[in-house]
Amino acid sequence: MIKFGQFITEAATKKDTNSLHVFDMDETLFAHDHHKLRVHVLDPYGNRVRTLTNQEFNSHQLPPGHRYDFGEFRSSDIFTQSAKPIRKMIAKLKAIKNNGGKTAIVTARSDLDDQPKFARHMGKYGIDIGDTHVYRAGNMPGKPADTKAAVISDLINKHGHKSVHLYDDSVDNLNGFMKLKKAFPDVEFHAHHVQHDPETGNVIVTSTSSEKPKEKKYC
Repeated sequence: MIKFGQFITEAATKKDTNSLHVFDMDETLFAHDHHKLRVHVLDPYGNRVRTLTNQEFNSHQLPPGHRYDFGEFRSSDIFTQSAKPIRKMIAKLKAIKNNGGKTAIVTARSDLDDQPKFARHMGKYGIDIGDTHVYRAGNMPGKPADTKAAVISDLINKHGHKSVHLYDDSVDNLNGFMKLKKAFPDVEFHAHHVQHDPETGNVIVTSTSSEKPKEKKYC
């Protein structure tokens, strides 16, 4: 296992204008109290039949006729009350950004109801969302793995990135991201699976590459 300090400094030691580093937000940059932040499943009559954490939602299959209630995920008040920084991952984002690297946040959330309040909370931890844009894949229909991949695909087409990294706690999202290799054979894709222990604060990141499939673990 490689020390986390090396993970933070990797890809932040030199400028690379053709690379993009994309970070998921929930459970990657910020951990949450799952009693405060949930997705509710409603039946065809509007009755709540199940409640999901953010991680459960990533792989949940919605029954026919049912719909999701994302009210808690759209609330900036709940975000500021619930979101606790995963400091090692925020340090990684800031190290890349401070060295002139290109960063973005792609979240499965849709628009929050108070953008200035959200921006202030992010700013407390040194994340300027005017500089590191937050793309809200939840504004698009579909599952997070597909909508996040669509956002990243658009960024590659727009900016011509030759190397893209995704840091995410969801294996489904990372698998969807790696499938972009078929559409962009000349682009390198690097998937970083983030596992955070909220009790200890420990973080383990397992990294794979479309060019070098061998995994590396950082802790």
